[in-house]
Formats: sequence, structure tokens, C-alpha cells
Amino acid sequence: MISLPVAGRWIGAAILAGYALDIGSNFFLQPAIRTGEGAMGLLGGAAAQPGLIGGIVLAGLVSGVISLAAAALLCQLTVARSIAWLGFLYLGLKATSFGMGGGEFASYQVFRTLGDAIAADPSGQLATLAGPLKDLVVAQRDGLHFPHMLLGGCGAFVLYLLLYRAQFVPSWLGLAGLVAAASQMTGVFTGVLGHEVSFLFLAPLALVHLVLALWLLARGFAGERAAAPA
Repeated sequence: MISLPVAGRWIGAAILAGYALDIGSNFFLQPAIRTGEGAMGLLGGAAAQPGLIGGIVLAGLVSGVISLAAAALLCQLTVARSIAWLGFLYLGLKATSFGMGGGEFASYQVFRTLGDAIAADPSGQLATLAGPLKDLVVAQRDGLHFPHMLLGGCGAFVLYLLLYRAQFVPSWLGLAGLVAAASQMTGVFTGVLGHEVSFLFLAPLALVHLVLALWLLARGFAGERAAAPA
């Protein structure tokens, strides 16, 4: 059976890969869709860059599959332990998050479809509605994005609670993750309510998640065998 240190390194690699994909998509690929001001800066940019839209969708799918695989491995490690329910809960949250991500990715395809239609008939009726259509699709995307992020914060909270309870990582790292996940959920909840999201609330979880990934790559989980009870 796989040892805990090795399993921890695999999960650390998965966390780091998903981290890199999500950061790259959110801060580099997605902002590059907009090529100008106004509604057509977004819709036209999406239509003119089908490869970019495909890259955003592909990055999200790969990140989601990696997260699911890591959650499944972690769930397997907890089966013989009293905290098995946390492992199954974490796997369920990641599976739900993966499903929600599909609806969010569809929004980018809608951007491209609308841009193509308006470019084909720039003086048509659809072109006169470019602004309202853009606002509608962006609102639909945000309506999925913020609950998706909130669910991600819940998943992170369960992850760090599991790691803390199982003593897979040092207590300080598990506690830091719990506080950071609570901060992220607090910040995202303002977005769910329709207010501005403060990235000061989101930054701690991004930092702690990076520290966790590097720690696991270097040290793995504490313990010898995956079958050993906590």
C-alpha cells in the first residue's frame, strides 16, 4: 500500500498543478479576452480568439480532473479512520464544484457565439443589443462564479480540517488553512450578495494553499502507511 509521505507528495503535486492552472486562467487568460472598450471589446474579443476561449475551458477541465483525483486519493487514505466522513465530504464537494464549473465555462462559449453573430451582421438588430446582452451574460457568469468560489472555500475548509484532525501536516499549517478558508468564504459571500469582493479576504487562502503544496512536495504526509489509524 502506498505510504503516507508518497501519497502526500502526489496530493501536493496535484494542488500545485491546479493552483498554477487556476492562477494562469484567472489572471492571464480570462483578462486577455477583452480586446477593447465597451461590449464588443469583450464579445468581439471572444469571437476573434476561439483558441483562447478553448484554452480557458481546457485549463478549467484539467484543473477540475486533477482536483477530483487528489480528493479521491485523500478519501481513500481516510477510509480506515474515524474521520472518513470528512474524506467523503471533501470528495463530494470537489465533485459538485466540478459540475458547477461546467456552467461557468459555458458562459465563455456564449461570449464567443454572440461576438460571431454580431460580427456577421454589424448593423443588425443583435448589434444594437450588444451592451444589454453582454451585461446579461456577465451577470449569468458571475451568478455561477461566486457560488462556485464559495463552494471552493467550503471544500478548502474541509480539507484543512481533515489534515488537522488526521495530523497529516503540522498543526500550525492546518489551523492557518482553516482561518484562511474562513476568510475566503467571508470575502466571497459579499459577492454572492451582490457587493464588491475584497481580495484582501482571498489572499490568505492563496498563500496558505501554496505553502501547503510546497510542504507536501517536500515532506509528504506525516506517518508511515496509509492503513495506519490516526
